[in-house]
Amino acid sequence: MSLEQQVNDGIKMAMKAKNEPELRGLRAIKAAILLAKTSGDFKGELTQADEMKLLQKLVK
Repeated sequence: MSLEQQVNDGIKMAMKAKNEPELRGLRAIKAAILLAKTSGDFKGELTQADEMKLLQKLVK
């Protein structure tokens, strides 16, 4: 299962549990993934290494 799918599933679960802090974090990750996909730097699907780079940037 890709990171994007895991994030989408996590968003659904956080919404059901009404866990706002987790929901905000997951939405930020999803936004970063979508931005990377549409920026043109990546062709096709993101690799696992690309996803890890995105997460490392968000942590900083």
